[in-house]
Amino acid sequence: MNKLKQLTTSLVAIVVTLVFISCGSDAATKGGFVVKGKISNSIEKTITLNELTPKGLVLLDTATIEKDGSFELSGKVGEKTFAMINFPKGAVLMVVDSLTDMVLSIDANTPDQFGLKGSDDTEQLRKLLEVNNKYMQGLRTLEAKYAQYNTTVPDAATQQQIRVEYDSIMSGRKNEIQSFVFSGKPNIAAYFATNFLTAEADFSFFDKVDKQFYSLFSNSKYAREHHQRVETLRKTAIGETAPDIVLTDPFGKSIALSSLRGKYVLVDFWASWCKPCRMENPNVVRMYNRFKTKGFDVFSVSLDDNKDAWMKAINDDKLLWTHVSDLKKWNASVVSSYNIESIPFTVLLDKEGKIIAKNLRGAELEKKLTELMP
Repeated sequence: MNKLKQLTTSLVAIVVTLVFISCGSDAATKGGFVVKGKISNSIEKTITLNELTPKGLVLLDTATIEKDGSFELSGKVGEKTFAMINFPKGAVLMVVDSLTDMVLSIDANTPDQFGLKGSDDTEQLRKLLEVNNKYMQGLRTLEAKYAQYNTTVPDAATQQQIRVEYDSIMSGRKNEIQSFVFSGKPNIAAYFATNFLTAEADFSFFDKVDKQFYSLFSNSKYAREHHQRVETLRKTAIGETAPDIVLTDPFGKSIALSSLRGKYVLVDFWASWCKPCRMENPNVVRMYNRFKTKGFDVFSVSLDDNKDAWMKAINDDKLLWTHVSDLKKWNASVVSSYNIESIPFTVLLDKEGKIIAKNLRGAELEKKLTELMP
């Protein structure tokens, strides 16, 4: 799958053209949330508020849109909760709790232009999403620029150029999101921000959110879930000894990652069906050929489920190092033990098997290896 298209689809689907609402402090006597307002140019007859959960949307309330466009949604939630109203051309994302009393005004044709009163929680969430959407637009522009390569593999020079431009956008995005989270007073939006960054590569940020905000939001399900996730991620954090991997190679021989101790090892999680992985393979081949005589090796772990496709990709891409797999795709044992959320994903180990870097590719990988093995 084209990585730019994949990221654009998965991330922008949540955040593009969102509008928001607010709350007032006089709602304490209500014992539940109230979301009301007016919608113009709506073709819908009803409006629905849903909670956002890892398993999908959960209905909170549905209301009729009156002839004059007015509506009122209400209900009860036990804590600050991320919720959403969908429109054909966008969505409203907000934070509701038992004290929420929101007023929203929106033109259904231009849902990014909205009226907002109150709620600091929702306002901070809106600003966070604006930051993310700015960089998602950059990815869409980059995708359009290189659209000809959606079905073909570009030459090495073009691959490098795409990588440089992509990395620049994503680096800017990460830095601005992290800066935003810690720039103001603590807000529940910090936990939404963790959806926009890669847990494996950005563990220090995840850990900082947990340390600074957990005690403040310890009653929040988002804080508790994040805390548990951080403790799991810590097992594969930089400086920790990498969990051993013992799987079979294409010929049925069992091989352990720990058998490569004494070398710097790039653990490369990939698959034959993963286009970004295949695009990165020439860079890994080049690094292997340059550094293999200096104590460097590669241990590739495939998330394939088709042995023939796996072996063909190894041969076609000329990957002359150790390969293992249990051929279970995303059900592979390494997915949970290494907290893998996407591929390609790499982990660089020192000679003692400790993790010294993650997700290094292209020029970044070459620079690191040059430092280790000049």
